[in-house]
Amino acid sequence: MKKKTNLVLVLCLCVALIAGLAGCGSGGSKADGQEVYEISITHLASESDPIHQGWLLLKDTLEEKSDGRFKVTIYPNKQISNSDNENAEKVQQGICQVSSVPTSSLASLGSIKEYQIFDYPYLFESNEELYTVLDSDLAKTWSAKLNDATGVTAFGGYNLGWCKIGSNKKVINSPADLKGQKIRTMSSDLQMAIINSLGANATVVNYGELFTACQQGTVDGMMTSTGLFLSDRFYEVQKYLACTDALGLLHVPIVNTAWYESLPEDLKAVFDESMGIYLDGVRQYEEDYEAAALDKLKENGMQVREYTAEEIQSFKDATASVYTAKANVAGQDTIDAVKEILGKK
Repeated sequence: MKKKTNLVLVLCLCVALIAGLAGCGSGGSKADGQEVYEISITHLASESDPIHQGWLLLKDTLEEKSDGRFKVTIYPNKQISNSDNENAEKVQQGICQVSSVPTSSLASLGSIKEYQIFDYPYLFESNEELYTVLDSDLAKTWSAKLNDATGVTAFGGYNLGWCKIGSNKKVINSPADLKGQKIRTMSSDLQMAIINSLGANATVVNYGELFTACQQGTVDGMMTSTGLFLSDRFYEVQKYLACTDALGLLHVPIVNTAWYESLPEDLKAVFDESMGIYLDGVRQYEEDYEAAALDKLKENGMQVREYTAEEIQSFKDATASVYTAKANVAGQDTIDAVKEILGKK
């Protein structure tokens, strides 16, 4: 009986959401006699996370600059979806208009393999390098391919922070300490290859199920950004933290293209301007949060292992094989083009 009740509640939520969205762009309410365009934004993070703070900035900016002709509703904390891939699909289907998802989700959604370049280990060493590539003409060609293949438009991107490895087993002084541990990754071939190259066993778990998986011992540990360890309270179910920082957890804001193209030209201009303000803001929010998160994790009882340049070299050496074994994931031509932009061999 409980399962039936839960199913009915879920179906009711879906029906209510779709009904609410059906009026977007046509026949909706009016602001000063003009049509109101509703925007639904979905994301997985808690309301204390910079992801949510960024969407609040976008909501306020859109509603203010449009004089109320945009009405924005945010669905945080896995209210709509249980994974980033689901969020991407919701935007593609027009169930929600806006979200942000990891680049691996974009690669999966539209078979745009170039987006997976951001998951190669130790290719990027700073936010500046990430944004140099993400804002480049090369990345704009990937966005165009994504739009053509999926009907989803990408708007820049931002780094949630550098990926740490958590564990309940032991302090991770070197790759040898990860041997045999079940470490959760996203459903990214490259993230899985990184963990496997370190001697652990990569295990894919939906983000919405991850806290419970750590709590119940389904996995021994996980790899995600510093900020998410804090905002989603993984310090309660993970004892040790390794600052391996092999990659950033890059998110790309996406918009349903058909909805965007349905906007009047003046509201398109408002939307574009607001997205620029939002991106500047959320990039800074994430950078500030990352800077403070490590100390707060320590305060909450995590044993944090940081490394010297010499110590981190053992992780770089262990993961170097990913470039040869998985060059086809993003494509050798993409790897070479990105290295050229960054001035690396």
